[in-house]
Amino acid sequence: MRNPKELIRESVAPKDFIAVSWNLHKGRTPLGFQAWQAMQRWVQSTHADAYFLQEAMARRMPSPVLSSGFGAPLTVDPLDDVWHCQATEIARALELEIALGPNVFKPSWRHGNAILSPHPLDLGGRWDISAHRFEKRGLLVARATFGGHSVTLLCAHLALTRSARLRQMNWIAHWIAKEAPEGPLVLAGDFNDWRNDSVPLFGEHGLHEVATLLGESGRTFPAFSPALALDKMFVRGMQPIEWIQPTQETAWLSDHLPYMARLRVE
Repeated sequence: MRNPKELIRESVAPKDFIAVSWNLHKGRTPLGFQAWQAMQRWVQSTHADAYFLQEAMARRMPSPVLSSGFGAPLTVDPLDDVWHCQATEIARALELEIALGPNVFKPSWRHGNAILSPHPLDLGGRWDISAHRFEKRGLLVARATFGGHSVTLLCAHLALTRSARLRQMNWIAHWIAKEAPEGPLVLAGDFNDWRNDSVPLFGEHGLHEVATLLGESGRTFPAFSPALALDKMFVRGMQPIEWIQPTQETAWLSDHLPYMARLRVE
């Protein structure tokens, strides 16, 4: 029989915080097929506490048309710009809180970052961290209430070129030092950082990369045969417990595998 004191300790032990970062590739598979519903089903299966999504796609929907009664159609001005967003669709279906930060705007589509959580979310803002005009990039900030703690959540999508990435990393580090200098924090996203420049850079600011700290490869790209650790998750005030290997089905849902980790608030 187990010691009652052990059972009591387990009952009051803090619940682990499950975090997922995933580049949704605008809702398409590596072969270009739409995978919105399959992505939603996988998200639902994870029961995570925070989702950091990049390239969440939005498409322009047809403007609503009403009849004038005389055969001439009338468009409704207030609803003239209607968008169908992948992240909001997932949040609505799974009853999750959501923070959105669009990065790229086109006439018929747009995409950006999103943070989803089953816990109360306070939107901290969206910052443009584009290092040049050819790549629109953003940092999305929110705060979740979890186990009596306020956890700062940052979702980032960094540039393809190293010089631009280094500038963006320093901007993010500066924001953290100024706006969130203490308390539990998770910074996650598609860093495009196959050279791991981010690990020592954020390490100097007290943030630890989860897979690196746990001795895991953290490789997420390309999804069907991961060779590069492009996606990262940095934590502060959170103890990394486990880097969770993505299931095989996710290899055919996006060009990136999801990065999933089990954390514990210290």
